[in-house]
Amino acid sequence: MKTALAIALIALSSAGLSPGQDAGKDPAAMPPEMAAALANDRAYEAAYAKADVEALAAFFTEDAEYTSDDGRTFSGNAALKASLRDAFRANKGAKLSITVDSVKPLTAEVLVEKGSTRVVSKTGDVSESLYTAVHVKKDDKWKISQLIETPMPEITANDRLAELAWLLGHWEEADKEAGMTIHSRYQWASGGNFLTRNVAVKRGDDPVLEGWQIIGWDPVQGAIHSWTFDDAGGYSQGDWTREGERWLARETGYAADGSRTSADQTITKASDDRYFWESGNRTLDGEPRPAIGRTEIRRVKGE
Repeated sequence: MKTALAIALIALSSAGLSPGQDAGKDPAAMPPEMAAALANDRAYEAAYAKADVEALAAFFTEDAEYTSDDGRTFSGNAALKASLRDAFRANKGAKLSITVDSVKPLTAEVLVEKGSTRVVSKTGDVSESLYTAVHVKKDDKWKISQLIETPMPEITANDRLAELAWLLGHWEEADKEAGMTIHSRYQWASGGNFLTRNVAVKRGDDPVLEGWQIIGWDPVQGAIHSWTFDDAGGYSQGDWTREGERWLARETGYAADGSRTSADQTITKASDDRYFWESGNRTLDGEPRPAIGRTEIRRVKGE
């Protein structure tokens, strides 16, 4: 476990900076607090590279108190040094990084910093925590007087898909000239970690085509992924990316006769009850096919 290794890393960010941040700026043009933080950054990196526990402990006050994310408490500089030594033995060669969410000055000599730490071991194991650190100014130097870590909340597949939750419900698109309607119904699958979409195309009351789509979080690629099937036997899968209120699914697959297909499907949210769909870069066995222009799709009210 990282414990005290994360402590040392937090010392770098006493003015809201992460390691290496603003490295290209002229220190003379910075506020004194920022310049001091960058100096701490360099000093910490040198001490960490040498596993210099004494130098690392100097970033903390003599009576500093640290609560790890597993609930253990270390009081005083001597206890922090012991924790650092244990952490170096257990995590030799690990890489550390920090994300600073906020730094708030309470007085001219007290800062409160919040953020998260990330430790990657030599074997690739990742450990993350949230933290709150209180910094005090001692002899014109910022030092940590209190540090509290808490476990990083587990992010579920449902959390990853929350950006698409607005699609839940019944949607309809009508092609009056062709006399056809397309109905789509989005709902959570059992367990809440996949979105499912049922599609029915009708001409009047007669079914023309049915389709099914599963949308989920791909933990390997770190992105939203979809699988789509039609009742004729064709299927495709797509990788999703988001830009604002626009989602792009780059799909590849096969038609029922074995022909290779590809297309870029785009959904653009206009409101909670209206979105636009379009399909471009379409191919069949590598040959270009006509694009499908922007189509407005509306939520069916009262369901």
